[in-house]
Amino acid sequence: MSLPIESLQPQFTKTLSEQSAIVVCATTGSGKSTQLPLWATKHGKVLVVEPRRIACTSLAEYVAAQCDSQLGEKVGFAIRFEGKFSADSQVIYATPGVALRWFFDNKLADFGVVMLDEFHERRWDMDLLLALLKQSQTHKLIVTSATLNSQKLAAYLNAPVLESEGSLYPVAEYFHASEPRAMPDKAQLDSRVFSACQDALTHCQGDILVFLPGKAEIQACLAKVKSLPVIAVGLYSGCSPEAQYIALTVQNTRRIILATNVAETSLTIPNVTCVIDSGLERRTHLRLGKTVLGLDAIGKDSAKQRLGRAGRTQAGICIRLYGQYAPLIASTPPEIQRESLAELVLAAGCATTGISSLSFIEPLPKRSLDIAEQQLLALEAIDKHGIATELGARLYPLPVDFEFGYIIHQMSSNTLRQAAVDLVSVLSVPARVYQLPNDVERLTRVNNQFKHGSDIEIAIAVLRGRTEDLINIEPEALQEARQFSALLRETFALPALENAASYDHEKLILELAKLMPNWVYISKQNRRNGFNNGHTEVLLSNQTRVSENAEALLVLDTFSLAGRGTKQAKTLAMCNAMLTKKQLLDIGLGKQQLHSAYIDNDALWGEFVSHYSDIVLGHQTAPIEHPTDVIKALVFLIQNDTLFPGLASQIETEINYSALYYQFHGHDASVPDLHTFLSNQLVNLGIETYEDLELINEQDLCFNEIEAWELQPFIEKFPLTWSLPELAIHVSYNFKGKSIELTHSRGTRKDAPKRWELPAWSGFKIRYRKASKVVNIT
Repeated sequence: MSLPIESLQPQFTKTLSEQSAIVVCATTGSGKSTQLPLWATKHGKVLVVEPRRIACTSLAEYVAAQCDSQLGEKVGFAIRFEGKFSADSQVIYATPGVALRWFFDNKLADFGVVMLDEFHERRWDMDLLLALLKQSQTHKLIVTSATLNSQKLAAYLNAPVLESEGSLYPVAEYFHASEPRAMPDKAQLDSRVFSACQDALTHCQGDILVFLPGKAEIQACLAKVKSLPVIAVGLYSGCSPEAQYIALTVQNTRRIILATNVAETSLTIPNVTCVIDSGLERRTHLRLGKTVLGLDAIGKDSAKQRLGRAGRTQAGICIRLYGQYAPLIASTPPEIQRESLAELVLAAGCATTGISSLSFIEPLPKRSLDIAEQQLLALEAIDKHGIATELGARLYPLPVDFEFGYIIHQMSSNTLRQAAVDLVSVLSVPARVYQLPNDVERLTRVNNQFKHGSDIEIAIAVLRGRTEDLINIEPEALQEARQFSALLRETFALPALENAASYDHEKLILELAKLMPNWVYISKQNRRNGFNNGHTEVLLSNQTRVSENAEALLVLDTFSLAGRGTKQAKTLAMCNAMLTKKQLLDIGLGKQQLHSAYIDNDALWGEFVSHYSDIVLGHQTAPIEHPTDVIKALVFLIQNDTLFPGLASQIETEINYSALYYQFHGHDASVPDLHTFLSNQLVNLGIETYEDLELINEQDLCFNEIEAWELQPFIEKFPLTWSLPELAIHVSYNFKGKSIELTHSRGTRKDAPKRWELPAWSGFKIRYRKASKVVNIT
């Protein structure tokens, strides 16, 4: 059977010979991922970068079979933890992470051609690879996509565009929703999918492809549809080879394939005549400088891609589980617009002279870039020019998030480093490795065996195989976690997992908190039972062992639940350990502030209060020695009349009259408040210790901005207070409006003052206010 892409072969071969870069637009199933690499081998070894691991392995297997060779000989693949290729392999399919590390090692010197496939998915690592390859200008570059703004990319690369239209049979759309504008919704999703599958089995021939947001939803729907007379299989990143084979090959019995976005464009699934679209996907978001995963409605571009899977070989149908006029976004934003850029900045710092040296297809968002650079500078992973430091160069090649790599590297002992490695390994698996038991009996046994009440101790014990049958474990995810552990242990020259050393749980928690203080959250004791780190709030997941009564938490993993507004969005703390306020004080996490001061035995003492995220951690009384604290203490003592009694009131009066004087004369000059004036004056006088106070007198602290001979007549004319028998009044002036307001301050007099009892305020309208009553004085 000929493939649509084959019509492009003569033009593609000629253009690639003449140009350094080429853009190919072709629909999914056209053959671009399998044929273009083979045609390009005349220019050298070809590296095909695929966004997803499952696409790498399946495409490599298919192309190897087409070439009548064993996988790993002429055609191979390289994904995290696994690779089948040789020095003689002419085509290697690899994930972006692998490709970036190879670029970091030798600038992909082994390859003559690099092909970036499915570029429309716009992953940050694919955008970075494109920028690096554009800068290096040492490879033939092919960029392909099913849907792409080809002209924008062509202009960026100065490359021609080749298009293969392919063919698409008509697909009828049906909408299963309560009302036309109903948005995609997770509620009762498994039941709605089951109902749609029943309809599809009745009204169409061929296999059914169901798009779902993630593995959990796939497993729930699998449990529902297994009663139907079909083969039901889940297709997602990390699914078993057996499930992958069933999903990607035609079977004798009709199939229902329940898949994530991996089936949207990356893979060709044969014999599909019906697509059921949940309208949902797991999408990353940038929240306070950190990438979080949320459940979102798809964009219209994804909806079009999903529908197209039903019309590849014959007419089909697409059942949408949302309204026909649901207000979907036009397109999914690129990852660089909605994720943390820290990994990108660190990778650029390793491979180039810094992120600023690269030109991207779209400008990087400045705020996200600034946050990423600040994070990496704080960890000393890059220098001020954006170039990776020795530490950064060691962290980047690790197969885990750079912050996880940092804490492993910084652990104070090998026993704690082993514990950190195993903990990070569990957290680095996209799927959930384990779940706490639901039944009370097993949960009680868990709590009796693991007494710290910590998710961290459970995660490490699960990886080390020390939880017996107490925990519900996902075998495939656990295997992947152990692969992480094996690689990291080898990298850091640590013993193998079976020889893992015991560790001190409290020391581990405290070192993690000290290394990454932004992972520490303190109880806000609010109605939501939330914990806050000064930037964001988290709520406890129902899968955590820590108590909601904990004073503070160390949070290593979160999950965000999107809401209709910012206040409705929730971030769940998933992997946690309890901390106390005292522990936060012991590791120096609280911000210490001087609260009050006093003099004892001719020495200056103060009460210091430590805060974290506006919560008081503790109080401490100690001598005041730091010059900044000395100034704060002296100001406090002057203001409460312990030092220079009456001076503070005198200065404040002088400041207020000076401000009024400037207002009367229309000057823009500003005057300080009492606290600011005293602080600045003491600093200017050179005060650094309590003993230095003996060198100055009260006159040194007076506010003399306006000469007394000039200010005194003004004060007499425009007093700020006025006293009468049994009545004290505060006076406010509006010189521009020629009005004065008198406000009752104290006194038993009931009637308003008479005009003759007041100063000679000629030309001013005067009002008198007592409580809510206002009268004009004439």
